[in-house]
Amino acid sequence: MNDNEKKSGDWKLIVGGILLIIVLFIAINFIFWGLGQMVPRQNVDVSQSASASLDVSGEQDAPSFCIHCGKALPDSFQWGQFCPYCGEKVE
Repeated sequence: MNDNEKKSGDWKLIVGGILLIIVLFIAINFIFWGLGQMVPRQNVDVSQSASASLDVSGEQDAPSFCIHCGKALPDSFQWGQFCPYCGEKVE
């Protein structure tokens, strides 16, 4: 093998490596594009959801049941208080 053939083989190896990287990059982008098409996006308007959870007085509605034990809470219950049944803090 002479020097001319060796230089030509080196360039083929470099160009082949670059092409392989490009093909893999395109394939990965295609896979993530396909995943994006399969998983539906949910557009949530933050301004409406925040204002919908507020009362006229500006306070949030108190929960009607404990998220820890599932029992119904009294009407006077407020956020941040402890459940009278299980003793866990409801936040």
